[in-house]
Amino acid sequence: MTVRVFISSVQKELEPERLALFSLLTTDPTLKGHVEPVLFEQLPPPARPTKKPYLKILKTCQVYVLMLDREYAPDGITKSATHEEYELACSMGIPALAMIKGRHDAGRDPRTQAFFKTIKKDDFTYKRFIDRIDLKKEVATWLLRVLRDEFGIEPVPGEEESSEDTIEAASTFEAAQQEDLSLGDLNVQAARQLYAGLTGRASKSVSMTKMAPVFRVRGLLWRDSDTGGLHPTAAGVVFLGRDPWLEYAQCQVLADAYRETKVTSKPRSQAKFSGPIPQVIEDLVDFVRDNTEHPTRVVGINNVELDEYPHRAVREALVNAFAHRDYEDTSRKIHVEIFRDRLVVSSPGYPPRPLTLAKLRRGNYESCRRNPVIAECLAALDMMEQRGTGFERIRAAMQDHGLDAHKLDKRDGYFKVILPGPDGDYDRLRTPSDAQGLIPPSVEAQLNERQKQIMVQVQTEGSVTRSWCLNSLDVGHDTASRLLSDLVDLGLLVRRGAGRGTRYELSVRGAE
Repeated sequence: MTVRVFISSVQKELEPERLALFSLLTTDPTLKGHVEPVLFEQLPPPARPTKKPYLKILKTCQVYVLMLDREYAPDGITKSATHEEYELACSMGIPALAMIKGRHDAGRDPRTQAFFKTIKKDDFTYKRFIDRIDLKKEVATWLLRVLRDEFGIEPVPGEEESSEDTIEAASTFEAAQQEDLSLGDLNVQAARQLYAGLTGRASKSVSMTKMAPVFRVRGLLWRDSDTGGLHPTAAGVVFLGRDPWLEYAQCQVLADAYRETKVTSKPRSQAKFSGPIPQVIEDLVDFVRDNTEHPTRVVGINNVELDEYPHRAVREALVNAFAHRDYEDTSRKIHVEIFRDRLVVSSPGYPPRPLTLAKLRRGNYESCRRNPVIAECLAALDMMEQRGTGFERIRAAMQDHGLDAHKLDKRDGYFKVILPGPDGDYDRLRTPSDAQGLIPPSVEAQLNERQKQIMVQVQTEGSVTRSWCLNSLDVGHDTASRLLSDLVDLGLLVRRGAGRGTRYELSVRGAE
């Protein structure tokens, strides 16, 4: 059963708090499987004009959460939309909670004060909160009780504790409001990629303005209540910003490659990266590929290029670093180091409570994300799972590749994922079952021995000529031409050039 939770408040005044609750209800290990947050501004407009559509939407919900601060409604309005929602929720008799911001009531709109008096007179359940951490704790605790008492939903053993720890572990960095940047300062290509992942819609030409509502409810944007302008949150800057390093120096990523097994004064290569998180991950994958070995191996008639480290394990270690690093630590940056015998990804911050190295090494832990907004965005792009299985996937990828299992360590403020390499012993590497360049057995069965020799030559040298066939296969001109033509017809080779300069190369289709 999914319980719809209607979140009511003055939208602009409490927008950060609305987004905080939306993030909680969509990322909390316990709640996200049982509740659906309903924000009026997130929903598409009705097909036909409707008077007071927010009340119609409230009637489809089973739980009501009200937030009050200072504002009530524009001058001249006798009863605010929020007040009308409150009255409807009371008449419906659904579970309801009011969250009042601040310890004191001085300074509130007199109509807000009168509204609050009504709430207390009605014996309506209410709690006070100071910041978004307080808000999330109170609402999570209350919703868990409502799920049990009103809907008979019991958390899975250990799930409730994980839920509480998630709130405690969650970083406040993501929700920080960046006032100096606007939509024009974000990377449009990265935004369109994320928009497509979040909505499943084509995004080649969609404008930033059209994408903004989706990003707002995901905690990547916030609206200034005074100017109405949209600005990125800290999470929006690091995930969609053109150059997050200019705003947050800790978001620059360092990468070094060494020929030895330790840090030396003469690295093989060095680089610094800053940009939208998905782009930086791809840049780092390329850096690893460019600075590691790629031995070739002949499998049957196929010449297969291997990676020194499995691509899946490298990507998973990098994604983990961005999803779980401590962004509030301004003195450290993510650091990728390639040594002769290992690859090390160092992420600022130790595992948050309740995670420990022992639990992570054993694999018996619940998912606990320090940066839920960033993690959700990575999940939307299919770059990470949300079940805490990342290290198990690294372990499997290393084993399938013929390498020792990864190691975990924490040192000097960094959490480290270490991938042991072959250290020059490339014979231990296993050929991936899905390696590109392999000729399907059904096609290989159609080749004679001379054609197999031709394919080995092409994959070894990059191309073959009719002259090579004449000299190496001891055949005549007609036979050489027929052997090559048949391979072209099978889609394995493609003809390049003309006359004496004609050569035959491996076709793209044949390499798939």
